[in-house]
Amino acid sequence: MSEKKKPMRLFLVRHGEVVNQGQGKFLGFTDLGLSNRGKKQIQALAEYLRGVPLDQAYASDLKRAMDSARPICMGRLIKPVAWPAFREMDMGDWDGKSWEEIKRKYPEAKLDFFYDLKKFHFPGGENWSQFRGRVLQGLKTLLKENKGKDILLVAHAGVNRIILAQALGLRFRNMFFMEQGYACLNIIEYYENFSRVILMNGTFYSSKLKA
Repeated sequence: MSEKKKPMRLFLVRHGEVVNQGQGKFLGFTDLGLSNRGKKQIQALAEYLRGVPLDQAYASDLKRAMDSARPICMGRLIKPVAWPAFREMDMGDWDGKSWEEIKRKYPEAKLDFFYDLKKFHFPGGENWSQFRGRVLQGLKTLLKENKGKDILLVAHAGVNRIILAQALGLRFRNMFFMEQGYACLNIIEYYENFSRVILMNGTFYSSKLKA
């Protein structure tokens, strides 16, 4: 009987809370760093993962993701590799703006666009098919290059939901029913013919954490 192959285990993390000027806004390619609270959130996660072996680390190349990956890699013989495929969705003209700002500039805009993402296209940005396609292509490459390894990937809420929805075999229109809090941890095991979600949206800091 052949020895059972070790699955690839993906430690999928969302970045920590962003600086104040980015909170409450549509953040896609807008490149902002972490707030003090966000840094503490990530540090709590790094402490939780301290004894967990990691063979390699990747992150979206945006600052909030890279700044979240580095503390987790500290003390290990790995550094996070920037991977643009795992950026958040490009929200074009809406990027970096609050809903109130968007409504003033685009009076016809409706907040219920999330319910029909296949038809919605962020003005000057990506549509749903483009976003999902690049994330899944990046995931395909990551899985191919890291069989049997324990991998860290720090990305964004939208990216994580796409990866989780695929792992669970869910319709992608249902992905917004999955919460992805700041500095949350998801763990997915990938076998030859199936995947298994071990943990979803795990957080390891107090909700009363001070800024």
